[in-house]
Amino acid sequence: MVERYSKKTLQRRNVFLSLVGLFVISAAVLLYILRPEYIVISDMETDEVLYSTAVEEGERFSVTYIHSVERSPVTEVFEVRDTAIYTMESHTESFGAGMPYEGEEVEMKDGKFVIKNINRRVHGGTLRVRPSAVFPHHIRIGEDDITISDAPYKGRNLEIEVIRTYFRR
Repeated sequence: MVERYSKKTLQRRNVFLSLVGLFVISAAVLLYILRPEYIVISDMETDEVLYSTAVEEGERFSVTYIHSVERSPVTEVFEVRDTAIYTMESHTESFGAGMPYEGEEVEMKDGKFVIKNINRRVHGGTLRVRPSAVFPHHIRIGEDDITISDAPYKGRNLEIEVIRTYFRR
């Protein structure tokens, strides 16, 4: 009789430990899959993180600058998809040299051409920006409007990337 009881106890313990192990593995997989994404602005040469904030899949952000040839404001709108960045829209006053012009739809809004549905993945998934030393240069992410032509961004080559954890690769 003692031997049967011991086997039953061992079986229950093994089932319990198996369930605990399955729960721990499932929780770890879910945390890995559902870990938050962060948009990070860093110095290309030093990898110093200058700004970071959590973003969601499909969230959009914009970069606004003065075109060096046209001397008119340009706003480019980007979208976060997984850990890649996609160009989605361009708002410009003209179609001068170096200006984006490809898209599914072009409309005139508030005196600007708005090119929509560009839907082009940024090469390598990372956006590289050199802030202007002459004109204001902004990045708008959510409610944050970051003037990257001011310190600590000024004079640096910047990388804007989306990562799954705050810790860089």
